[in-house]
Amino acid sequence: MTYFQPLSGIKKAEKENHMNTQLNIKTQRRFSPIIVTLLVGFVAVLVLGGPSVQAQTTTTAATVDSSITIKTTGTVTEPSGSIKLSGNVIIKCRRVIDPTSTTTAPLVLLDFDFSQLTGTTGSGKTLTTYVTGDNHATAVRPLQASDTIVVTVPYFDSTKDILSANSFLATATLNFDIGAGTLTSGTLTYGTNIFKSTGVGTFTTN
Repeated sequence: MTYFQPLSGIKKAEKENHMNTQLNIKTQRRFSPIIVTLLVGFVAVLVLGGPSVQAQTTTTAATVDSSITIKTTGTVTEPSGSIKLSGNVIIKCRRVIDPTSTTTAPLVLLDFDFSQLTGTTGSGKTLTTYVTGDNHATAVRPLQASDTIVVTVPYFDSTKDILSANSFLATATLNFDIGAGTLTSGTLTYGTNIFKSTGVGTFTTN
């Protein structure tokens, strides 16, 4: 048996469908810009990162990289005798500015690569060679024209491993181009593990 829906019921259903369609359209119109804005913001965070990430890695105007290679020699004294040091030390520098702040001073992130530095003691059959392995020392400092930084460098007999390592201090005196934000030159001196006030370094901000 076939039942026929009254005409009034059909018109009522069509009217409700029409109203639902209009409501959906209005809802889409109301929320689409918000959704688009959220999506754009989310993608921007993924691509650019937050303000601190921008300051450290992605903002071209705020980040400047430079490096120098210092050919050095020196002597470290230990109970078994004096160790003569020689070799190149590579110092990498990244100038960082926080683009969200007008009061935060620029910083420099420093990486000291001592892997090419070696030491020797004795001679002939008693010659011992010391290495630093792949040791890197790092420091974060305010950007200034000149700075003195002390870092610790481990060293060990090349025939042994790092578990037998001792350490000495390296004092770096570095010069920077304030305007360009680059590391321009520097010197390194070496000594035993005794801090002196002249080696701690001071800084002033503009």
